[in-house]
Amino acid sequence: MGVNNKPVEELDTLIIKRAYYVLGISIAGLSLIMLNWLGLSSIMFNVMTIKRIVLGAVYYIVPMATAMAGFAITQLPATFLLSRFGNRVSMFLGLLLNGISLIFSATDSYHMALFLRFLAGMGLGLYLIPSLLLILGWWSIRGLTRWVQVAYLSSITILIPLSSLLTMGMARSTAIYLGVASLVLAILVLFTTKDAVIIRKISMVAVMNNPDILILSIAFSIPWGVYLSLFPLIMQLSNYLGIMELTIPMAITPLLYRFRHSVKTEKRTALLYLTIGLGVLVALMGISNTWEFILAPVGLMFTLILLLILYMVNDLVSPILIAQSTGYLLTVSSIIGSIIGIITGYSVQYLGTLGWIVIGALFAASSIFYRILKVTL
Repeated sequence: MGVNNKPVEELDTLIIKRAYYVLGISIAGLSLIMLNWLGLSSIMFNVMTIKRIVLGAVYYIVPMATAMAGFAITQLPATFLLSRFGNRVSMFLGLLLNGISLIFSATDSYHMALFLRFLAGMGLGLYLIPSLLLILGWWSIRGLTRWVQVAYLSSITILIPLSSLLTMGMARSTAIYLGVASLVLAILVLFTTKDAVIIRKISMVAVMNNPDILILSIAFSIPWGVYLSLFPLIMQLSNYLGIMELTIPMAITPLLYRFRHSVKTEKRTALLYLTIGLGVLVALMGISNTWEFILAPVGLMFTLILLLILYMVNDLVSPILIAQSTGYLLTVSSIIGSIIGIITGYSVQYLGTLGWIVIGALFAASSIFYRILKVTL
């Protein structure tokens, strides 16, 4: 017999059903948040109740940079919340802020719209790592934490192209409906899920004391910031093909992960040359009529950089610290990346072709960090 006079087999079936439910509801919440954080942040002016006007590049990038800053600033508060109250409370607050941001996105105030973008970033920051830890808690009972971690992180890479494509033609009323759905899901998360195995009492000091993670975060911040800044620039052109070229490589991340052990090149060396190569491609974007040929390799190179960064994090820390280390990496990268995004906007708007060359040079400068990593992987 198992517990409460229930056979062990029946309890095992109940646990599996609950684990799949937690996985499903977590991915559903993440989908709504990504539609807001990435999608609506890229088309903020399209859903506002203002007259359609043409603005400079910096105005289109600022909402995305603001959303990145909101994501970064809530990582530490999210860690405190999940340490004190568990994962569900942080996830609930993340979906709540996401719903508010969506419902009021059709504002006619520029500053209010930016504040709502900041709330969207806070929603992602409060939701991402706690939801991953909640899933890992349930699936650890079956010893399948590595599989489910890959599945959840792969869903993020698939949601990037989906959320960007789905929001290009989004109506204001659709944003409101998505906001209501986010609020409903927040209530479901709070009252229908619970922690199984608590994976939360991990000191962030243990993560922050690792200098290699900090160096990786700084090096990754420029590709991260520039990549996300390209979304609003391309989406303002209503260029579905451009968005597909930029994001489709992210969707094949699970396939690339499957063949990760086939990579024989030393990871730091690969990151060094990929970052320089991506910088060259970004610099070439300043040449007119070349975007349609460059976006696909830009998306592929960024995807490879992201994968190698995650592989290195996996090699640098113990399994119990992977989620927190990834959150810390994205926090630092988003703080610096939001600044890089603003620099990209100003450079493109006021320097034109030279601005793209300047951004490409920043990539070359950031690649130096891979030379000074203290470990050999």
